[in-house]
Amino acid sequence: MVPFKTLVSTAIAIAASCLIVAKDLAAASPAQAPNVTYTATGVFATPPTSGSDLFQLAGTPFSISVVARAGTPPTDHGPHWATYTKLKMTGSVSSGLEPTPLAISSALTSIELATGNPSFDVFELFVPVYVIGIEVNVQANVQMPPGTIANALIHPFASVVLGPSNTVVYADPTTGNSTTLGIARGTLVATIPGGQDTAETPVSVQLYKEGARAITAYADGTRSVRSIGATPVDLGASSDMVVLEFYASGVRDGSEIHMQIAGHDVRVLYAGPADQFPGLDEVSVEVPRTLAGWRDADVALTVDSQISNLVRVDFQ
Repeated sequence: MVPFKTLVSTAIAIAASCLIVAKDLAAASPAQAPNVTYTATGVFATPPTSGSDLFQLAGTPFSISVVARAGTPPTDHGPHWATYTKLKMTGSVSSGLEPTPLAISSALTSIELATGNPSFDVFELFVPVYVIGIEVNVQANVQMPPGTIANALIHPFASVVLGPSNTVVYADPTTGNSTTLGIARGTLVATIPGGQDTAETPVSVQLYKEGARAITAYADGTRSVRSIGATPVDLGASSDMVVLEFYASGVRDGSEIHMQIAGHDVRVLYAGPADQFPGLDEVSVEVPRTLAGWRDADVALTVDSQISNLVRVDFQ
């Protein structure tokens, strides 16, 4: 399995193929994955840890939500961390300057998820917002019990308690003046549709046709890579080996992974993190010759008894 995975990865590295796949995934795949909403609520501690509390937020309540799609590739990542940008945030804060809560929002929110530290996982937020018409940059650093985040990707997790070890800093981008606030009490939770909010709840299994490829290894040692699109997948000569490779979500943590095409079990060659898009998973399967001539063949992925959506593939 490993040698063939290496062959597949090499083929995918062809520049033209990479450009097509990147374009397709950026435009389509994340939109099919489920939303994960990070919601934080609580009360800022008083007095401020440092700085002049320009908006008189110390001792007042807050609530924010940040929405991200589970299939979104990170904009930057390392072995145990990933950063996501241009996310949507909405929320409200109470200020001693105004009698009613202030609505805040931004479409330029960034989050970083980090694991691997034996003492804590990290959820870090950065967002530019306007408060009573003044632009400020807000950065929050939340340390959570180790294991809260399944890995450094967008995942649901159960409610965790916020407290004094967590900080929120808001700064004037023009002057650099900043205020650091602690959190007296609060919670942070990541949920997916349906109200599931436990750490054991996996991301729903999704299979994407966008970016899918048919890879043929010929008897003479050459190979070809073709996008699965308008034309049927050519199974070639009896000596050829044809592999279908799909992007997916909810695969990497699975222990039992199966795929069926037109009701036939097919051999899974690889199931795990995608090489080029760390925010997505990848599944490679060998196509049996018994599928030659099938049209609108249903492809279904099963991960630990969870069945994915169906995609359809034509074969000639």
